[in-house]
Amino acid sequence: MKPDDLSMNTEVPLEQKINLETARISWHELQPYFARGNCIYIAPELDLVTIAHKIATDDSAAIALLIQEGKISKVSDIMAQQFFDNNQSMWAVVVKPYVLVQPE
Repeated sequence: MKPDDLSMNTEVPLEQKINLETARISWHELQPYFARGNCIYIAPELDLVTIAHKIATDDSAAIALLIQEGKISKVSDIMAQQFFDNNQSMWAVVVKPYVLVQPE
């Protein structure tokens, strides 16, 4: 085995992968995902990458607590209308089958 072969076997840690896949997007561009019921609201005070990691690794206890506190929820129709009216800029990342969204 050549030394170069070792570097090809290294995987990017999940949290780093999530961070690299996080991007800004306007709410108007997220409409198809909202229409399918796939948009999950993440409160602005939370770290989006950390929450995405918790969801991806099925940390159900932590997620359940945040849901109970109202810091994570499906995007409601009222939220979606407000985001649409302002064409809100969002941070977003996909954790299949969801698109996690957080107002910028």
